Amino acid sequence: VCLEHQVKYGEHVGIIGSAKELGAWKQHVELDWTQDGWVCQLELPSEALVEFKFVIVSKGGNDKTWEGGDNRAIQLPKGGTLDIACNWDKTEEPLGPSGTPKVDRAPKHVVPQTAGDVSAASSAPGTDSSSFGGQWQGSEAVFMRSNEHGNKSSDRMWDTAGLGGMALKLVEGDKSSKNWWQKLDLVRRLVSEPVDDQSRLEALICSAIYLKWIYTGQISCSEDGGHYRPNKHAEISRQIFRELEKMYYTKGISPEDVLVIRKIHPCLPSFKSEFTATVPLTRIRDIAHRNDIPHELKQEIKHTIQNKLHRSAGPEDLVATEAMLTRITKNPGEYNGAFVEQFQIFYSELKDFFNAGR
Repeated sequence: VCLEHQVKYGEHVGIIGSAKELGAWKQHVELDWTQDGWVCQLELPSEALVEFKFVIVSKGGNDKTWEGGDNRAIQLPKGGTLDIACNWDKTEEPLGPSGTPKVDRAPKHVVPQTAGDVSAASSAPGTDSSSFGGQWQGSEAVFMRSNEHGNKSSDRMWDTAGLGGMALKLVEGDKSSKNWWQKLDLVRRLVSEPVDDQSRLEALICSAIYLKWIYTGQISCSEDGGHYRPNKHAEISRQIFRELEKMYYTKGISPEDVLVIRKIHPCLPSFKSEFTATVPLTRIRDIAHRNDIPHELKQEIKHTIQNKLHRSAGPEDLVATEAMLTRITKNPGEYNGAFVEQFQIFYSELKDFFNAGR
């Protein structure tokens, strides 16, 4: 369930309804804030008729503001998964006889078509993709059997005409920030600089837009010849988070600042302990050295995902992993079940690292 609605600082959104999973009209279920809106996942009885409404809960939790109109109602199907997107106070908006069927948000997956070091690309059916995978606007994934990752930023242009303040600093800084960790560090520097309310909000807005464009591939990341494991990205993310927390608890912070801070959080990599470890995300290394998969596939996993991820991680690595997962699960039984299971586990770990698990 997703609700697109703006609330005031300190407020949050809940859902309440007739089913016990929705509080039986007594206690609301809290929704989580994401860049797409207020969301929650629920398991409800199949074929049940469920009525519900959204509520805005005050900072102290004592007051609730209910949306107007009649109760929303949905007849659940016999089984399956539904995505329901709603708008505040529009309780009569159609949900369809069984809600809105879930839309597959898979990115442009590719499968190898020719032999050689680099496989040609074509579309392939997708599996459930990450939250930013469905919005991906960058290059398609290409499976490689040798290190052919090139510098993709050589023809990029930076137009600074008419820019000033934080926007100019961001564009100028991006010129020398080729890879993902450098771009993250640029954001860290940007949010560490503000000295007044106006520059703080400007820095937050520029950072939120910049990170979103990176996560959707509109701003691509490329390698600079360096070698940095994902723990570097996680540590920079931790530093950015600390700066944002300082802002969040600054006396007199505006609701606009808080809103933009919430937009930034989903675009930062996770800094859980497993990702700040000296050698994180090692499962893919074990997968690439299995003896129960073809040599060509091992090479593609090694060069397309493993080496690239451990040398210069970027959002494009999750897109490539999704593409590979689509390929190895396309024909059930084609590859060893234990291998597929381990790859699926790795995919979940990688989504967690990219903060893309929703």
